[in-house]
Amino acid sequence: MNKILLLTLSIVVFTATVWLAIDPGAELTTSSTSLSGSAVDGVPSDLRAAPDFDLAAFPEGTLNSEDLKGKVVLVDFWATWCTPCIAEIPDLNALHNEQDPNKFAMIGITIQSGGYEDIAAQLPQFDIEYPLVMGDEAVTNGFGGIIGYPTKFVVGPDWTIYKKYFGGDKKEEIERDIEELLGIAEIAQAF
Repeated sequence: MNKILLLTLSIVVFTATVWLAIDPGAELTTSSTSLSGSAVDGVPSDLRAAPDFDLAAFPEGTLNSEDLKGKVVLVDFWATWCTPCIAEIPDLNALHNEQDPNKFAMIGITIQSGGYEDIAAQLPQFDIEYPLVMGDEAVTNGFGGIIGYPTKFVVGPDWTIYKKYFGGDKKEEIERDIEELLGIAEIAQAF
């Protein structure tokens, strides 16, 4: 699936480049839907629309999915007791801090870690620099369910799930996919 996706993306980018070189006044259009078998800014996807949510944020307030739409978003489902989740926090902090906040957002969705106050009391020890929210069953189910930790999703600017990652040590793959989506979004905005 990944090889087909990359090949398709390469063909689309190459074709657009050649097309625009031949006819610089040409318009490039992309499709963007959120159903199975559809596309994320022109890239085929067989996943689903990301769920809408309004979740309690740490240390206070809420985070609404509407605030994230239009950006590439990394959604990290994690638990305070999950050793691989904790081990990757420095890499996630770095990724969060390296990206343009106008084009990229990252959130940690804390699940199966106790109540809000219990989680809030534990958070200072983790030095997490990206927004954290308290997950619930609706958002977990909306992403298709979580069977282990950590589980991450990259969501496109059109709020379609681009890819799901299970387990730790996926840094390079996630960064590559984020850069790919940011590049596609940038190309789409240029036209």
